[in-house]
Amino acid sequence: MLMDTEKDYAALEAEAEMDLERGGDAPAPAEDEDEDSLILTFARPYKFEGQAHTEVDLSGLEDTSATDLMAVNKILSRKGTVSAMPEMSLDFAIYMAARVTKMPVEFFMGLPSRETVKLKNIVVGFLYGGDGED
Repeated sequence: MLMDTEKDYAALEAEAEMDLERGGDAPAPAEDEDEDSLILTFARPYKFEGQAHTEVDLSGLEDTSATDLMAVNKILSRKGTVSAMPEMSLDFAIYMAARVTKMPVEFFMGLPSRETVKLKNIVVGFLYGGDGED
């Protein structure tokens, strides 16, 4: 039984090598399949102030500090938004995104609802994701 399993693995390895030699390789995952991506890619172009946008780069999240979190919390408090976990809210995600992209808050406020939820998921995922590098 063990020999049959070893033969199966050997056959699979040989097949994979032949595919590579022919130029066939397993397709690389699409960028938007990467769960840790900090690029918000829109399903359809989003128009803001006459310009079409297809994505927003949120990689500035990597450079944020406690000061940024506190500043966004202060903005939300002034607006009267009270939450036990403000970093989980849409408002927090929108203001954080505006802060890290240097884009106006209005850009993010006008996003279609589906894109807004994707934005929130990226921000919350970044804050709670834990990449293990620390």
